[in-house]
Amino acid sequence: MRLEPPYADESLVFADTALGGLLLAAGELLYKPHVKPTDDLDVMANLVAEFLPTYEITSITVPLMLFLRFYIFLTVIIPQLPDNLKTFDVNARFEQHVGFPLKRYSQFIFAFIMHAMIERNHPVGAPIGGALRTSWFKNSSVPIEQISQMFDTVSFSLSDLPDKRAPIGYGDFESLRDRPYFKHDTGMYSLDYEYAVAKLESAALWRVLRNLDSNERLPYLSFWGSVFETYVAWLFDTYANKRLNVFYPSPMYKHEKERPICDAVVVCGYTAVLVEVKLATCSAIVRYSGDHKKFRQYLEDRLVTGTNRLVGVSQLVLAAETLTTLPDTAKPAFLRNVTKFVPLIVTKDEIGSSWVTNTYLNARFGQKLDQKKCRPYTITPLVSMSVSTLERSLAALSKHAFNDILEDRIRRDHKLGRPFEAASAYVHPGPARGAFKHDEIMETLSNELITDLGVTDEPAPTPGTTSS
Repeated sequence: MRLEPPYADESLVFADTALGGLLLAAGELLYKPHVKPTDDLDVMANLVAEFLPTYEITSITVPLMLFLRFYIFLTVIIPQLPDNLKTFDVNARFEQHVGFPLKRYSQFIFAFIMHAMIERNHPVGAPIGGALRTSWFKNSSVPIEQISQMFDTVSFSLSDLPDKRAPIGYGDFESLRDRPYFKHDTGMYSLDYEYAVAKLESAALWRVLRNLDSNERLPYLSFWGSVFETYVAWLFDTYANKRLNVFYPSPMYKHEKERPICDAVVVCGYTAVLVEVKLATCSAIVRYSGDHKKFRQYLEDRLVTGTNRLVGVSQLVLAAETLTTLPDTAKPAFLRNVTKFVPLIVTKDEIGSSWVTNTYLNARFGQKLDQKKCRPYTITPLVSMSVSTLERSLAALSKHAFNDILEDRIRRDHKLGRPFEAASAYVHPGPARGAFKHDEIMETLSNELITDLGVTDEPAPTPGTTSS
């Protein structure tokens, strides 16, 4: 009913895969009246609010990458954090709230993924059971009680559904994200593959967060912010062409050792990319509300102005104005030959690459930046991307300068309204190409799983992020 001609032609037949997304996107009409704001920023915030749930649901990210990223957080990033940033013992907190070690939980989730891949690889026409049962672990040394406990942490049954409540909006599937398996008789059925794969993060981060005392929640999120920032640095160190991209984490001004410039700087010849890395988690009550006022407040508080300190856009404005007015002797040596700056925000949530988010953030950047102060330097429009997009940039980063990737995105979409991948010659939807280190970590985990759990009922392929 909402399609415009020629799509409204009655003779047009939709593929089943397209029809579900179409109906879901149209579902917003069931929850709120269509609004037409007049203020320019409200118009942008309203478009972000309307498109983000659909963008998430029809994700272009391979679900397996969600598991791998968080597994790398736990096994690679956290161990290498400096002691002053290791403010939480994630393993101890998790075991306290869930009842068994986080390493074992990770192995279970990966075993569930392997089971799903086996089911998906059945020959065409062969019957598919679909259910995951405790008997699948019959050759495992893990006690049956722990297997049953693990099943209980990720599943729900009709008998224990919570009281019916109105969802926040048409994209609100938080309860399914928390327990993505439906338990019936002796089997569990995955109702959403992406949520099931991402269960490691939803348990280790969000379920633990919900069980913390109120005074610990912000420090806990701050800890994960440091983890995320270090992961971005690890991506550049592992994959980027170091001749074309020189990465400087947590750079400081030369004479102000305690004053950060921004979260990171990537020097590409005579151009420097100023990077702000933001956990910037958008709560469900905002993310699925469809309320442009809530979204505008979220964008301002988390990505533009901040509440008690400069964040995102404001931090990048300050960095650009300071670096273009300081004498060379007051700058870090690696910035003295730079003549162009590219401001960039990287978010952990998909919002960074979703529709119109970049438009809003760049509009606020333009309002705040005093271009006259910055002459004769060049300051490009601000770019935003999600970490999923950054992961899909890895193959390009191994061959090209980061600023070329970002400036190509600007040239192809001057209004910056489309998702990043829809306006890039370097970054494409789907698997993260060239993610060889992720694949190595996946293979190691697969071997550990066979050793520790002894899941040998059926041969399982080793899933790779570059081919899934």
